[in-house]
Amino acid sequence: MTDLNTRAQPPIQPPNEAIHFSNIYQFYYQPLLMIGFLLCSWWTSYTGVLAMAEFMSGVSDHLSRIALLVTASAMGAQFVLWHYAMRLIPRYVTHAARGIGIIVLLVLMVMLALSSTYTSFIGLTQDSARGLELQRQSDLYAEKARILAPRASAMEDALFVVEPEARAACTRYEQELASGVITGARGAGAVTSQFLKLCEAKTAIAEALEETITANTVRMGEIQSLSAQLDRVIYDRSRSIGQRELQFIDLARRMDSYLLELENADRTNGIRASSQAMANSIAALEDTGSTLASAQAQAIASIIQEERESGEAIAGLIERMEALARPEPGRAVIKPSQTLVLEHWKLHLPQLAISACIDLFAPLSTLLFWAAAIRARNPRRYGS
Repeated sequence: MTDLNTRAQPPIQPPNEAIHFSNIYQFYYQPLLMIGFLLCSWWTSYTGVLAMAEFMSGVSDHLSRIALLVTASAMGAQFVLWHYAMRLIPRYVTHAARGIGIIVLLVLMVMLALSSTYTSFIGLTQDSARGLELQRQSDLYAEKARILAPRASAMEDALFVVEPEARAACTRYEQELASGVITGARGAGAVTSQFLKLCEAKTAIAEALEETITANTVRMGEIQSLSAQLDRVIYDRSRSIGQRELQFIDLARRMDSYLLELENADRTNGIRASSQAMANSIAALEDTGSTLASAQAQAIASIIQEERESGEAIAGLIERMEALARPEPGRAVIKPSQTLVLEHWKLHLPQLAISACIDLFAPLSTLLFWAAAIRARNPRRYGS
């Protein structure tokens, strides 16, 4: 009997004060808050739309009006959809109706993510992302400039070794040509011919190194100066980011041209070919020494050993130069704002959080009132 009486009791209704407060809040305060957030979201989204459009063509008056209309229409549609959802979802009772309400909320969240949060995020972070991209590219060029120093040092070291060797080889050739101390006969011959080849090979290596060092010294000075100018351009906050990008491109193009000249002026392959010619001359000297007298053969053998050690030292220097990194000429590219924002998004998490908080207020508040309405409809199930 007691159970029947308990079942017959009407469900407990929520206090009138709570219902009254909920109705007032949903009818007056909530729309006012939504309008305020929509205005914030509209402005940041509008700025983001312009940021995406200004990459190549710039922002014209016609484009500004279109962006204004599109952004305002999207914000209005989202407000209407949110208002429909908040006023209707609490009245849904069936599971099918609730499912439709959930789908509407999901669609609303996707719309906010695509039309508002994304563009707001771009509007908030575009200048910062573009500045970070310039800094990244400047660091790449600074690294290229830094790589040049070890290569220049290696070439100077090689010149210090090769230049005296070249003078000594040419002196030996001239002495043998004039006096014939080794072969016993003055004038040209098989031995003097190989001495001449050694002189020419070492002289060619020394001249190639000296010309390359002289030309590269000027280019390296220009590259170092341009690298310093790139840094000053990036942090020149008195000018807009667009102006800094244009000057950055100009300086980067000039730096690329110097790097290309450095690559074309590299004589490593020619130096290696001259080194191979030296090795061939040394081998020819060995064949020639076998036909000479004992004393002359010993002198040739001593020269061959000296030249072999010299060739090994020069080959080692060439291998060191080739092993060093070579700066490759590139081409600086300024990417669109939306691409840069996505590349550097981890550095802009606070701005992303601000955009998400503004745009997610509507669907989250809808879910909150929906949960309150479910409790009001079935208080026995969820507790009094």
